[in-house]
Amino acid sequence: MIKKVQDIIENEKGSAVVLLAAAMVVLAGVMALVADVGVNYVKQNNLSVAADAAALAGGVKLNMGKSYAEEAAVEIALKNGISLENLSVEVDETGKGITVKTRGPIYKFFGRIFNNAGGQMEQLARVAMTRPVGFFDIFPLGVDETANITFGTELNLFGDELLGSGNWGALQFKDEDGKYQTGANVFRENLKHGFSGLVMIGDEARAESGVNSGPIRDAVAYRIQEAAKTHECSLNNCPSGCPRVLILPIYTAASEEDANKTKFVEIVDYAAFWISSIEGQGSNTKVWGYFIKPHVTGTVNEEGESPYGMTSIRLVK
Repeated sequence: MIKKVQDIIENEKGSAVVLLAAAMVVLAGVMALVADVGVNYVKQNNLSVAADAAALAGGVKLNMGKSYAEEAAVEIALKNGISLENLSVEVDETGKGITVKTRGPIYKFFGRIFNNAGGQMEQLARVAMTRPVGFFDIFPLGVDETANITFGTELNLFGDELLGSGNWGALQFKDEDGKYQTGANVFRENLKHGFSGLVMIGDEARAESGVNSGPIRDAVAYRIQEAAKTHECSLNNCPSGCPRVLILPIYTAASEEDANKTKFVEIVDYAAFWISSIEGQGSNTKVWGYFIKPHVTGTVNEEGESPYGMTSIRLVK
């Protein structure tokens, strides 16, 4: 009887060893899976970030031409650790979009234990050129959509060649409470820094006949000084967001003038005006500059092209 009991105990010890060995194999497999998944998740995220950054960098240069867009995308991808053999950059035939693919190996350090060979992972990002339909920091002077806007010619912002009468209206926009911002001080600040709220195509604004040239002259001088603090500005060397670029709302009349020479207008688009110089005093003030076709950032945008040449970009994939 004693001998039989000893045999049973020894058999159970052998079973425990087998179970322990099987558990260790399972545990090793789980650890390998967790380690490999973690490493590859980080790697995939890095590839995605690099693809997005490269596509956005190339998208900014789309309006300059295919070679500029490709060069910008490659430069950013390399800075993010992507080698040339693991990079693909393609600009659309239309020049309106750019696609970037980044590749890298799938790491299976522990997976090799189970003869599980690695492969390749890939991330894709696409940026498309769009048109801006909404702006913050808009300059509160409106341009009638019938104005003769030309590019490549220096113009006086208040000259007859633009509106005939030279009479640009000061625009008032609604604040967060839906009330129109009024007052001379508010207008001065909006001229200097732009209206802080978001103005969208289709929004309504209030336009008052006549513009006091004093605040406009002060604001333009201020903007020129601010730009000089950060860069040497010229027509062909003006970075995005430069204070010397005025984003002007294009409007159409939404109502007739009332007895106070006030009317409501609808914003239908935007144009960009780069200030070259300012001269004169009072009613003889002249603000010289050029209408330009810049690439702009920090906007609300949608697919399509702006009739006034401004472009924006969107990460669409």
